[in-house]
Amino acid sequence: MTSAALQLIAMFTMLIDHIGILVPVDYGYWVFRGIGRISFPLFAFMLAEGFAHTGDRRKYMARLCAFAIISEVPYHLFMLGPYWLTSLTNNPISNIFFELILIFAALWGIRSAKDKNWLFLVLPVLCVFLSYAADTMYGPYGVLMGICFYIFRKNRWLCAASLTALTVLYCVQHGNILDIQIYAVIAAVPICLYNGERGRRLPRYFGYVFYPAHLLLLWGIDWLIRLT
Repeated sequence: MTSAALQLIAMFTMLIDHIGILVPVDYGYWVFRGIGRISFPLFAFMLAEGFAHTGDRRKYMARLCAFAIISEVPYHLFMLGPYWLTSLTNNPISNIFFELILIFAALWGIRSAKDKNWLFLVLPVLCVFLSYAADTMYGPYGVLMGICFYIFRKNRWLCAASLTALTVLYCVQHGNILDIQIYAVIAAVPICLYNGERGRRLPRYFGYVFYPAHLLLLWGIDWLIRLT
């Protein structure tokens, strides 16, 4: 399975997840959200792979930061509709790109520690703390997942094992081993099937644009339905 296939699976399951937010509980809400749990581990895995192979980390980080800013209003519009401005003011770092930024920064610290000085290991520790303090979408669970994927990237089975262990710990921490997040372990299957090849990729910025664009589209559809 190529990285192009992983990207498509990640975007498709994310779309299903966000459709589920708009679906009443009686119409399969939990099915949609359960499928959606697959998306983030795949995005985190691809980010770790992207970090390992990018030729310009600064430009990569700049893209993440730019789309984090671009995506904030669409994210809050989608989540809270007419109350989006109040939500944006109270919690201005909510969308998934902020989690990805912290993962990328953590990996940069790990790589810098290997190449330059072990003191750079302070950065991944700081990123884990910031994910908790800023209450990012997945918190320390997400950042630690990205770190594990980077460290074990040459062994898909260790990536799958770390995903499973972190997800179980996350569910236990939230008081229920059967928390909906447990379905994230399904992402271990495509990760183990990943062959390290790029495949026929989508246009370069499609994955970035897809996030705010599909949120705006779903919000618009929901708004039109509510008007009828």
